[in-house]
Amino acid sequence: MEGTPAVSCMCLTYGRPQVVEEAIHSFLLQDYPGVKELVVLNDFGRQTLICDHPEVVVINVPKRFRTVGEKRNCCAALASHELLFVWDDDDIFLPHRISYSVQMYDASKRFFKPSKAFTLSNGQLSGPTSNLFHSGSCFARSLYDEAHGYPHIGSGQDMELELAFERILGPGKNFNRISPEEIYYVYRWGGTGSFHLSAFGRDRAAAKTGNEKVAEYVEKQAAEGEIPSGQIDVRPHWRMDYLGLVRDYLAKKSATVTCDA
Repeated sequence: MEGTPAVSCMCLTYGRPQVVEEAIHSFLLQDYPGVKELVVLNDFGRQTLICDHPEVVVINVPKRFRTVGEKRNCCAALASHELLFVWDDDDIFLPHRISYSVQMYDASKRFFKPSKAFTLSNGQLSGPTSNLFHSGSCFARSLYDEAHGYPHIGSGQDMELELAFERILGPGKNFNRISPEEIYYVYRWGGTGSFHLSAFGRDRAAAKTGNEKVAEYVEKQAAEGEIPSGQIDVRPHWRMDYLGLVRDYLAKKSATVTCDA
């Protein structure tokens, strides 16, 4: 893509300010020279998140969205720009994410997502590995509209949107030629002190939904004082040097390959 189009990054959060601080920091570290915004949508009524930065828009909704799909669609509707980046609150994005994505973005596809990411679990980095990694994607609003947005479901809404993209674009929408040094996405699984919606399983008829299970989990944490309530002044920061962690990891892998050779 030529130039530096304005971009909107869409960040959903619910009852976990400790990770959204890191997600916001990932955004503020971006080296992208163009206009950018991060829209943070919080629907945990016990918390009012405050972040005083001109590029960060925090929207606090007092009532929980029925599904994650509807919440993602609301965040997209609130975004100002036409190039949309998914920015999950519990993952880490290295400083070149936006600039690299814009550089590699295929305007004819209206979509960009590398097929690989690093995984961080309990402080240990591994990979690169392949998975859905929807949070590493960006897409044009026109493609999103053509796909009719996210379905109104919990776990699996990300995969369903990408399947809709594939029906429109055909096979081969993902970018498979990214090198380990170019990877910008660190997917976190264990050790965040948080939760993954997917860990609660797909919604089933006559059973509690993943959204309901998450709400119960977070309400219990709040009642026990494990997470704060009220107004929270978000302090963007990383709890560790993730960029240095990735660089050291790649250096060790390179040294191992050289020795083995």
